[in-house]
Amino acid sequence: MIPSSHTNGYAAARFQQGAEFLVRRNVSEALDCFYSAQHLGFEPSECAAARWDCWMLLGEFEKAWRESDFISELGRDPERFWTGQSWTGKRVMLRCLHGLGDTIQFIRYAPLLKKTCRSLVVQTHPQLVTLLDSVPGVGRVTTWADGTPGDDSEWDMHMEVNELPRAFRTTLGKIPIMPYLRIPEQRIQWASEWFEEQGHLRIGIAWEAGHWNSSRSIPLEEFAPLFASHECQFFVLQKNAAASDFERWKTVHDLEIHAADIRDTAALILNLDLVITVDTMTAHLAGALARPVWILLPAVADWRWMLNSSATPWYPSARLFRQKRLGDWSGAIKEICAELRNSKVLAKLRSSRAASSNMGK
Repeated sequence: MIPSSHTNGYAAARFQQGAEFLVRRNVSEALDCFYSAQHLGFEPSECAAARWDCWMLLGEFEKAWRESDFISELGRDPERFWTGQSWTGKRVMLRCLHGLGDTIQFIRYAPLLKKTCRSLVVQTHPQLVTLLDSVPGVGRVTTWADGTPGDDSEWDMHMEVNELPRAFRTTLGKIPIMPYLRIPEQRIQWASEWFEEQGHLRIGIAWEAGHWNSSRSIPLEEFAPLFASHECQFFVLQKNAAASDFERWKTVHDLEIHAADIRDTAALILNLDLVITVDTMTAHLAGALARPVWILLPAVADWRWMLNSSATPWYPSARLFRQKRLGDWSGAIKEICAELRNSKVLAKLRSSRAASSNMGK
């Protein structure tokens, strides 16, 4: 038996060992460590949160929700709004307080929520207001700049958009079907006017993610092998990119300068054959529009992309290209170059663009 005076030290060491296993994506070993760390006296909510990451990476969503339930019972998660109560017949305020990509990924649940609640108001980032207006069932979209409704005359309960997968007890086989965004047909037509029909494959690119996780971003120079393709024209979807970043490549053209907001970016994407992007908002937007999107992932990818697979149940139109070693993008870029030389892949991508015209109908 471990002497009680040493229990916390052993518990902390065991938890740290689990964290190291998790970074290396040795998930089974990490789970063992987190369970034993809790048994030895380490903070239960931290152990449960770490196990949550493990279960999500494994696609064992129901086990992850049980960890969430456990944390709620402990009362150790002040960031949560939903306390488990039913929303049937209630006026619901749905808050979107995480990243733009999180909001786009999980707003798919809004139509399900609206089926039984009395009314649904969405409070989101200013950049997303016009886009989320297109989601079926959303009665009103507001933002922080509009102020926060503060009494029961406005809403009976509030939830955070990231809580919805748990609230609906999502499993791999029960992820809501897409596409769930609708872009007005006139905006799609407006976007089409920025392209010249030359027979090339139209590919949108985004290479930089948020600054909080630099491992997701790729130096644009790493994309250079792609730009050598004579079959393709590349269009910049990167926000605030400088022309000097890409003007050396004749096959690369700025597109994002035409977009006043993210809904305009969506309309531009619907006129592309493919989007190639790092793990950032653009990946979620293309996936939510059901457009072909190839997502470049770092070796230690976020839980939502799970492990090893080149597909994701969240976005059936997406393909995942993963780093083999942290910081080395060359292998993933080579895989993409090979795919862009595959005549069957090119033909399939070209045939998919016509289907996007239905997004506004």
